[in-house]
Amino acid sequence: MLAKTFGHLMAPFIMAFSPAESGKPHPAPWKSAQGGVGFDVLAQLKIPKEFDPPPCFDHVNTAWWFAALLRLRATPVISVPVIASEPFARAHEIEHDIRFWPIETERQRLILEQSPATTISESVLVWIRDHWRDGGVLMHESEEFNLLMQAFDQSLFARSVELALLSLWGALEAVFSPGRNELRFRVTALIATFLAPAGEGRRSLQRKLAKLYDCRSAAAHGRSESLLDPLLDTYATTKRIVTKILEENSVPTPHQLEDELFGIQSG
Repeated sequence: MLAKTFGHLMAPFIMAFSPAESGKPHPAPWKSAQGGVGFDVLAQLKIPKEFDPPPCFDHVNTAWWFAALLRLRATPVISVPVIASEPFARAHEIEHDIRFWPIETERQRLILEQSPATTISESVLVWIRDHWRDGGVLMHESEEFNLLMQAFDQSLFARSVELALLSLWGALEAVFSPGRNELRFRVTALIATFLAPAGEGRRSLQRKLAKLYDCRSAAAHGRSESLLDPLLDTYATTKRIVTKILEENSVPTPHQLEDELFGIQSG
């Protein structure tokens, strides 16, 4: 159940000026410092204690899975700063101890979509409702898709453009590479085959992807060139791939895509 709520997770910086005795806190006086972090919690996802998740997810990873799908379909700026053992709105009323676990508290985020959305539409929630469970099972069954989905979602939290680019292309290779020979052409050709019908559009997409793959190589070898635009294009392409896999509930194999690339009818 996804619903509106409000909470504020804060972690102010505090200075103490005397050493602490063993097992005790630093003695007063304390003074606040500039900075710190804070997050407004504007919505909560309730996962019932009796919920029986798909084979690959416990309750905490189920929360991540929904957040990842919301970042995929709604907006990449969504984060899960904290998980609570009780609803946020009731936290101040409940007498027994409530546990809070800070989760996604990184302040540094890569913005990988131009003008990301600031709202979540009903159509997005319907899409997630229709695909989250089968997608979770697919995550359990396919190591390649599991890696691709995690690389796509966590690229937003990468420390640099180069690391995000390497992560995405490494995961794409795991799905679309049938071997190590002629890797650049094979991976880009099979991605183009998965995303585009046969014809000029597929050839143009393959050539564009080959250029993006060259940027991946530049990141791997530390060549000094601007890689932000190639990263944005790679992220958008990966988003299309992940969405199509979830909608078809099937992870393509390199051999299937090679057959399609060369017009061979699979038996």
